[in-house]
Amino acid sequence: MQDSGTLILEKYRRAAAEQPGESDYGYRGLSIHAWRGVHECVGSMASRVLPPGSRVVDMAAGSGAMCLRLKDAGFAVTGCDLVRENFRLNDTVPFVTANLNHDFSAQFSEPFDAITAAEIIEHLENPRHFLRQCLALLKPGGYLILTTPNVDSALARAIWVRSGTFKWFTERDYRNEGHITPLPLMVLRNAMTEAGFTIMEVTSVGEQKTSFMSWWKMYALAAVLRAVDGCNTPQKEILVVLAQRPALVG
Repeated sequence: MQDSGTLILEKYRRAAAEQPGESDYGYRGLSIHAWRGVHECVGSMASRVLPPGSRVVDMAAGSGAMCLRLKDAGFAVTGCDLVRENFRLNDTVPFVTANLNHDFSAQFSEPFDAITAAEIIEHLENPRHFLRQCLALLKPGGYLILTTPNVDSALARAIWVRSGTFKWFTERDYRNEGHITPLPLMVLRNAMTEAGFTIMEVTSVGEQKTSFMSWWKMYALAAVLRAVDGCNTPQKEILVVLAQRPALVG
């Protein structure tokens, strides 16, 4: 019997597979199922830290838009997802079907130089297990580039005060998008560190939008929360974290 998180995730991924191959936001004709700017940021970060020819696996590969972007950047790419039907690059990019809620690292024959995981960890039942599996799949010195909705921004906190739920984690998001696990930055930092990663960089990307912002009180509350923030909290829509598996010493 499948766990409930996997059933929700499979429903969401199969719904994506039924969509047309192109959309108003994509890469070379392949739909991007992520907030605008996320794939561009991840691709740029990968090109900055990895030499050409590096082996990269893209988790939750979707249509293959990220895989194609990384391939165009000169990397040897493998796609991985729960649902194969959504993937459009079967003739050019290797693909592994895997349940990311389970032990997926053993399904690969050799480790990778990097893992990209854009907009997937919030869909999983056990983010810490996912991070441990990612560590096991990386070479020493390998990188993980991970993104997830930013629930720490002033706007996200203002929405929580107003509605009692984080943006992207409403009941509708739970049922229709499969967003089941919000990850505040402190929780994510601890989970990554305890899994064995060293965090190299934290940033955020994406224009913030919400229907609540038509209400002046929401503008005011978000402005106050940002003004009193003493932690230099990333304020854009999506959190982006670059982490590294420590290299072997000696």
